[in-house]
Amino acid sequence: MQQILPAGIPAILLVLIAFMVLFSLFTLLSRKRRIYKVVEIAAVALIAITSFSMLLSGYNSNFLYLFQANAFSELLFGALSIGIFLILLISFDSEPQAETAMFVSFVMLGLFMVAFAYSIIAIIVGLEFVILSTVFMILSYGKKYLEPALKLFVLGAISTAIFVVALALLLPYDSSLSLVGIAAAGAGKFIVGLSLVLFVAALSIESAAFPFNLWVPDVYDGAPGNVTALMAGINKKVSFIAILEIFLIVFASYGIYGNSQLISQAFFLISILTMFFGNLVALVQKNIKRMFAYSSISQAGYIFIGISAATHLGIEASIFYIIAHMFMIIGAFAIVFWLETKNIRSIEEYAGLKDRNAFAAVSLTILMLSMAGIPPLVGFAGKFVLFSSAVYANDIILALIGIANSFLSIYYYAKVINQMFQTREVKRIRPGINIIAAVTICLIFVIAVGIYPQLLLGWASTAASVLVH
Repeated sequence: MQQILPAGIPAILLVLIAFMVLFSLFTLLSRKRRIYKVVEIAAVALIAITSFSMLLSGYNSNFLYLFQANAFSELLFGALSIGIFLILLISFDSEPQAETAMFVSFVMLGLFMVAFAYSIIAIIVGLEFVILSTVFMILSYGKKYLEPALKLFVLGAISTAIFVVALALLLPYDSSLSLVGIAAAGAGKFIVGLSLVLFVAALSIESAAFPFNLWVPDVYDGAPGNVTALMAGINKKVSFIAILEIFLIVFASYGIYGNSQLISQAFFLISILTMFFGNLVALVQKNIKRMFAYSSISQAGYIFIGISAATHLGIEASIFYIIAHMFMIIGAFAIVFWLETKNIRSIEEYAGLKDRNAFAAVSLTILMLSMAGIPPLVGFAGKFVLFSSAVYANDIILALIGIANSFLSIYYYAKVINQMFQTREVKRIRPGINIIAAVTICLIFVIAVGIYPQLLLGWASTAASVLVH
């Protein structure tokens, strides 16, 4: 039993996810479609609890030579599982309910494959599950969403094509395509360098990094609000998990990552361009979803700061900020999604929101202030560690640029806050209990972890140790 159990816990997670998929298919075919709600949400909660239990117990094992459980995979899978829990909560009253549950279940399967990946094959298949499930989820809401679904599909297809070419270059050196095996195979410098460039391009498309973020704001704006929350809060974070795994496990041993200049300078440049592009374009947006789309692009630039540093502190900071931004953006899009159902879409239409619903106005204000890096919220803690990691890696210029971009973002967040707290005679509206619950969970995290970030930083440090020794 002791020999079976170590490999059995990841299998239990896989069985729970398979149950979610099969149950959602059953409810899709049955007449009682609303039955999925409590069961699906409870299953996700159980999965998240199991993952964090593995993290706290120091569980570590390989499974089927495709998956490996360690502190990195357990922390990020557990955290993003909470994000999926929040997405299901936000989508509680939206139609189509059963279709949403089914596609979110497939997204969770993709998340599992990427987070626990032992092989690059698991990563690419997991990314495909995530992207295609999201495309079909958008389409399930009706023909009017064909354009954002098609644009997202094209972006995913381009990313996959480039990824596969990079994969083909490494295949002769390790047919198993395991992360550790490729690193130990000793491929030639030219082949490694070329595949490295292709991987950067492919995963930059997935993470919406500049200049690979074509159509991302269009997709965010055109998709239903709850799907936008899924893309910004889960999908982009899954791509960062893949980036950390591939570049820190496969390429670190070749001497072209970390202390050397090639890949570190590439991420240095990507970080700067992504931050400036996202923040500068967000300044002129009039639609709230497009503003948050460009804001999310700039937030990806902050995460790249830690990856550019390529130190233990840098990776720790990136992991911390991946989780922190997930809660911030899902909470924000929960409110945006609810207001979208009330035909409130432009920033000007947010005028007088405090008189319509004070909870929504105050909550959105707190979440945006956190994204801007205002203390004592979690966004400040995350950016402080990120900028510190750049300083310790002698990238003082990158830290200063990050700080400048944080101040730049305050302007467009303040523009929305100013609109919300204008006094207007408007009709009061009230969100559903599911929206209130989801936003409250995000607020508790943003405030509590902002005041006391040590626990999450400790977990992030342990997770970073798996990648950076």
